[in-house]
Amino acid sequence: MNDKFLQNLESWAFYGFGYAMGQHFHIKYVVIYGLSTSLSSFENVMVPHLPRCIGRIHLYSDMWKYFDAGLYKFLVKHIYIPIVKLTSLKLLASMATFGFVYIWHGTATYILIWCILNYIGIVLEQTCSPLLSVKKSEGIKFFLDWPRRMRCFFGAVLLAVSAISNFYFFGGKNIGDLFFRRLFADNLPNTIILLFILYCGAQVSTELCPVHARKCDNNPIKMKY
Repeated sequence: MNDKFLQNLESWAFYGFGYAMGQHFHIKYVVIYGLSTSLSSFENVMVPHLPRCIGRIHLYSDMWKYFDAGLYKFLVKHIYIPIVKLTSLKLLASMATFGFVYIWHGTATYILIWCILNYIGIVLEQTCSPLLSVKKSEGIKFFLDWPRRMRCFFGAVLLAVSAISNFYFFGGKNIGDLFFRRLFADNLPNTIILLFILYCGAQVSTELCPVHARKCDNNPIKMKY
């Protein structure tokens, strides 16, 4: 990937290129998993569902849960839950889980950055989720009137960091650094517009989440370990 070419792109072409990288990665996995899923279905072997489109995911937890369902189930069952049962420390269990992910994907610097950003994102999401889920009898009026809007705004900020972490994974350290610098060095109007676009994406993701849940309930996939 040509770093100089990316550096010379204007902001919206630059951000569009990043989104295209994500969609390309998603389609590649749909084709790879789709082929193996089709072959398995011929033998009546139950397998995890195909990766969910990244355009419909805005939370770190959902990305891990729905993009590679098989890996997620393995990590939860064999690493996260045993450590939580042993120590009751969820932060430690999450750290150990991402430590395994780091080793599994290769101990390169960009993989380490990707894992650290994902770990921080998961921790922030889980920490702030109770604060953004106040009941109608609690909190200030702004939270009472706009609970979903506040969750989506917070999700938009996390989505920006999540996207950058994935760009490290897709393109390596140099590409990830380019996106990181552009996000924080871009002019204020572009940053505001970008956050608004991500906010709209978070709203769409939130709206479609129950639809996906009903689909999963109607077509359960049983996995044997």
